[in-house]
Amino acid sequence: MNAVRRRRVWVFVAVVLVGLGALAGAAFLPWSANHFGYALPGDQGLPYRVEYGDRDYRSHVTCAGADWCEPGTRRADVGTPYCTPRAELELGRLHRVGEVPTLWGSPHAMFLTMEPQPGTTPIAVLVEATDGCYVSFILMGGP
Repeated sequence: MNAVRRRRVWVFVAVVLVGLGALAGAAFLPWSANHFGYALPGDQGLPYRVEYGDRDYRSHVTCAGADWCEPGTRRADVGTPYCTPRAELELGRLHRVGEVPTLWGSPHAMFLTMEPQPGTTPIAVLVEATDGCYVSFILMGGP
């Protein structure tokens, strides 16, 4: 009876380890990053949707490295660069309002072009993809 119990424990431990490994691997899939709004490590890992102030914002130039961006909106289709250097944005002072977490990496800073006003919802936010290069995310949904 003791050998049967040990075998069951080992089978249980193996199933748990395989399940945890599958969950960890799924966290690195673009689908997971896009669904939950976190960035993947590496170049161009920003998701297509981020959250700020309990609202969702989307970008048409990024989707955490996935190839399924909406037809006609992928960077290759529209000729849009992944991010825009700050000098080309012609912005004044940026106001840091949050960050987009990165799976096993440094978070990406999130900015507004104007000082955040209580009770207002900004139309767009900027996320710093790399030093001095920003991706614009536009408000999703209605009021």
